[in-house]
Amino acid sequence: MNHVIKTPAWAEKSPWLDTSKTNLFRDEFQIAEEKLDRSSFTPIEPYRWIYENKGQELFFKGLAQFAPMFKLIGYNGEVTVWASPPPSGFGNAIYMVMGHDSKGELRLVGGNYFSEPSTQSVTSAMPNDFFGQYDKANKYEQMRLVRETVEGSFSSSDIPFLLDIRRECEHIHVMGIYITVLTANGVLSHAAKAVIEGNKPVDFSYEIFGEII
Repeated sequence: MNHVIKTPAWAEKSPWLDTSKTNLFRDEFQIAEEKLDRSSFTPIEPYRWIYENKGQELFFKGLAQFAPMFKLIGYNGEVTVWASPPPSGFGNAIYMVMGHDSKGELRLVGGNYFSEPSTQSVTSAMPNDFFGQYDKANKYEQMRLVRETVEGSFSSSDIPFLLDIRRECEHIHVMGIYITVLTANGVLSHAAKAVIEGNKPVDFSYEIFGEII
């Protein structure tokens, strides 16, 4: 039973869909594109796979819906950063699973109902016919399948990285994004903060130095 999300109006105007907005993911896709021209930089593997399989648009459509963005206004009314706080106030995390189904269609499923991945029992796993199981499941079973797949895609060696992501997200009160890509050669995973860089506004009149009395 495939649960397809109807795109909300606010997601259609998401800064995730704006190619002029800088973020980690666009940087990685740019590196993947330049790698074809023998760039000296190497993209992080999940994003290289997504780029090579023409999945960037689907990927950002997922972020637009799972990570609603809100702007922080700085000097001169300009946006300094876009961030996605947890919808429930605390504890939400975004899980995304991407890959081809048995018909060869590139698909993306996930949501922001999840909590941060456990760092106590992280094991590597390769789902068997993930999308086949997903399509036959009810919504609760689909969520469980996504949770187990994402959490299982990280190994014990990833625990320090996962803890760093969790601390950073809690510090600035944004959701973490946990990505699992299912490929013919295995599972690829990564995590990042739900943040988009702004315009870096300037107002030198606020610069100050001296003793406070």
